[in-house]
Amino acid sequence: MLKAYLAPVATPRYAIASSGLTGAPLRSLADLSEIRGRAISHLPETSFLTVRNAAGGDHHFTMLSNSAHSNVAELLGDTKRRLPDEDDLTLVNGFIGAYPNAFFVVNAAELPGFVSAVRGLASEADFQNLLTRYGIRRTDERFWAHSDALQAAYRQWAPKEAGLFDYNRFENR
Repeated sequence: MLKAYLAPVATPRYAIASSGLTGAPLRSLADLSEIRGRAISHLPETSFLTVRNAAGGDHHFTMLSNSAHSNVAELLGDTKRRLPDEDDLTLVNGFIGAYPNAFFVVNAAELPGFVSAVRGLASEADFQNLLTRYGIRRTDERFWAHSDALQAAYRQWAPKEAGLFDYNRFENR
């Protein structure tokens, strides 16, 4: 009801369908956004996902890992109140957040494999394998070129809001 009520003023720019991808890649992204549970707890809080289509065009998404808690009223001891089986993933078109923790680059044809790998995350080793296959670590020689491409895409996508990404929280695991 809330979605219907806000529809006249809500912007569709964050909707996955607004990305320009269609068919199987769009279905794979919808599958990715539906992943729930412990697998999500192995992902960093904010990841930028770049999907390359067959023509070489890039589509950018933000993956937000949402950590579930039984109670957030206290500042300390939050690990006691964690509910990892209830973690979920928010996937949006474009960019949310100025502090990305990870970059992933996936060819559109490989999206089902990426989704399957995320769904199957059960350990730090699994996440390392995901990064090795699809990630760009800070020590990767492609890091700064990819960063520049993301900055340019962000300026084009949101010219009034775009700023510089801050990599102080970027993980290099």
